[in-house]
Amino acid sequence: MKTCAFITLGCKVNQYETQAIRESLAAKGFVEANPEQAADLYVINTCTVTLISDEKSRQHIKKVRRKNPRATVVVTGCYAEADAKTIKKMDGVDFVITKAEEAHLAEIVSRDTVHRIPTQDSIYNLKISHFAGHTKAFLKIEDGCDMYCSYCIIPYVRGGIKSRRPQDILEEAKRLIQSGYKEIILTGIHLGAYGRDTQGNHRLPDVIHMLSNLSGLERLRLSSIEVNEITNDLIDLVADTKNVCPHFHVPLQSGDDYILERMNRKYTESHYVEVLDNIRSKIDVPSFTTDVMVGFPGEKDVHFDNTVELCKKVGFSRMHIFSFSVREGTPAAKMPDHCQPQIIKQRKAMLEAVANDIAFAYKKQFLNKVVAVLVEAERDHKTNQLCGYTERYIKVLFEGPEIAKNSIVSVRIEEVNPSFAMGTLQ
Repeated sequence: MKTCAFITLGCKVNQYETQAIRESLAAKGFVEANPEQAADLYVINTCTVTLISDEKSRQHIKKVRRKNPRATVVVTGCYAEADAKTIKKMDGVDFVITKAEEAHLAEIVSRDTVHRIPTQDSIYNLKISHFAGHTKAFLKIEDGCDMYCSYCIIPYVRGGIKSRRPQDILEEAKRLIQSGYKEIILTGIHLGAYGRDTQGNHRLPDVIHMLSNLSGLERLRLSSIEVNEITNDLIDLVADTKNVCPHFHVPLQSGDDYILERMNRKYTESHYVEVLDNIRSKIDVPSFTTDVMVGFPGEKDVHFDNTVELCKKVGFSRMHIFSFSVREGTPAAKMPDHCQPQIIKQRKAMLEAVANDIAFAYKKQFLNKVVAVLVEAERDHKTNQLCGYTERYIKVLFEGPEIAKNSIVSVRIEEVNPSFAMGTLQ
């Protein structure tokens, strides 16, 4: 009986694609092993968002080869798409698999490398029925991006918009519900662009409406959506549909119009705030989470200050703050006015302090209120308490029995901090 192990770097889409590969290998008789153990086959699903991501991918390749020199090592993912030549030169790499080939990985590794199996794009043939290690399931409905932000390599690696067929999405959602998942998170590289390649025949609101009517689906959540793609009908649909979470992850990147233009983000600070205010006018205490980049080329104190003020104005419940990193092959890499590393470090620390303050303020609104929590399968590692998330994506810790895991329970919030809330099971 052959064993396989998986290492996944990067985004939710990569996690989904690893799960699809996992299921295809299981169907061929492979048994999964811990990646820290020696396995017969290692699948490394790489990321190439930054040069650091590339380096991490290479480190994992070397590490698994040391664990079992006789193992078959397969490398796939965005770094494999971006720089297959470098990966193929590495000692111990047996296969470099393209995105389009991932659904046939099991067949490819058992054949001669020269004779590849004809494939169509993976958006049409990758599928899952469960999600290993997760209480919530990601459901990929779209791949590719056509935004071409000046700092991002992904559109060059994954290509343009490719939307999954509604019937395939529906069937997969039903499989996940039958496997016991109460929450499904719709994901994609450019989720809000779903259907753009179908001449308007399918749109994201159509998918949400279709899935929200499924029996047994307690929660439907959007993973991330660009502010330009949050339409009035999408807001109304979320407001009017009970099991769609009132949580919007809307990447900001910068709160300054000059920097946004250099980033090729195609919206202004005022438009961003206007859309979120529109959501707030129709949905009770919505949760806004975001990504913010610090230290983009040309960012001066005044530009950074504008970002800080916008974040305070919006009141994000959670912020992912990251430093600009040069990504060769993108327009931003060639810009002349890069920020000094020390300045970037200082700004990141300042914005993290602001993020803590506004996250704390958001969570305080729920003190002494009863919230619905989907309980994770694993207890909190530090406190050994049960933990889970509300529909507004607030992490909650509380004492409770094992039987509560993977169920939605009521918890009264009694204490909050910037990272999570604590309460009592009702």
